[in-house]
Amino acid sequence: MTASTVLVTGAFGQIGKRCTQILLDRERTVIAMDLRSDNTLAVERELVAARHSGTLIPAYADLLDAEAVRDLVATHQPDAVVHLAAIVSPLSYRKPALARRVNVGGTENLLAACTALPRPPLFLMASSAAVYGSRNPYRQPERITPDTPVNPIDQYGQDKVLAEAAIRASGLPFALFRLGGVISPDTHTTVNGDSLLLMRSMPGDNRMHAVDARDVALAFANGVDRQASIAGKVILIGGNESYVLTQRELEDGLMEAVGLGGLGPSASLPGDPSDDRGWSFTGWYDTTEAQALLDFQQHDWSQTLAWIAETQGRTRTVVRLLSPILRPLLRTVLKVQRRLEGRGPYADPWTLIEKHYGAAALAAAE
Repeated sequence: MTASTVLVTGAFGQIGKRCTQILLDRERTVIAMDLRSDNTLAVERELVAARHSGTLIPAYADLLDAEAVRDLVATHQPDAVVHLAAIVSPLSYRKPALARRVNVGGTENLLAACTALPRPPLFLMASSAAVYGSRNPYRQPERITPDTPVNPIDQYGQDKVLAEAAIRASGLPFALFRLGGVISPDTHTTVNGDSLLLMRSMPGDNRMHAVDARDVALAFANGVDRQASIAGKVILIGGNESYVLTQRELEDGLMEAVGLGGLGPSASLPGDPSDDRGWSFTGWYDTTEAQALLDFQQHDWSQTLAWIAETQGRTRTVVRLLSPILRPLLRTVLKVQRRLEGRGPYADPWTLIEKHYGAAALAAAE
């Protein structure tokens, strides 16, 4: 069945704006739900200026406003919902109570509005690799599959597990898209102290399955029309085999793209092979079924890096000129930071995160 009207939450974000663009190019009506800000208004203007074939209906509303969500859904009665809006880590570590209200409570508000419709829409949610928790590649060498048990270690992963449970219990047709590490030029623009700490906490040899934001957007856009084949499924959204990386490989690739050049193994601490808690919440996916269902893997890792490099403009040229000075300086800064933080020989990410944000950043004991 073709979904002629699609509600997209987080519609002007990294994935949302690209999914919205694809749907508009396919002549759909998109109810683009997001919070009003300078950034979202700018994206709205870009989408309007592009004169896509479909119909864009901006809808600035808060997921926590149950009445506004109910009215919006009742007015437009979407055939499908692409639920992308969330407070993600590391911001969720700083504001865990708000994150729980948005990531779980906001999802419940949206589900309640959808279940009240005479024809239930297909509900697609952006979940996360964070639901799998800390994965020690020495003791868990196998790929993650849709059947891999969830075991969140941080509050964001726990938020997603709770939201998934609410979706399953809603009675709506649904699919849960568990996203790998989404990469786009937007990633570079959101770098701050929190994101740098999160990157610094991860073992350099941690497994990371990345994916191009354009491919994620395509997965959701394709999914809205494929209820018969995807309803009730967990779908692992990662890139093709070129995106099967370690954390150090990913970071060095991104640094090459912006002109700095890779920092190499000394820039990261390794994970402890004997400590199952001493790893981050990423792993390598088996995307065979996901690709067969959604046909979304359109890019290679080299193309993603080229895309990022193209957006840097003259800044990349300047950074490349300064890189022989900047790289050794950054390596020294990282060593000093590790010493000041009292880091040992291993990365031990969750000890660092708990020390910095408090115990509320971790998953609560059940």
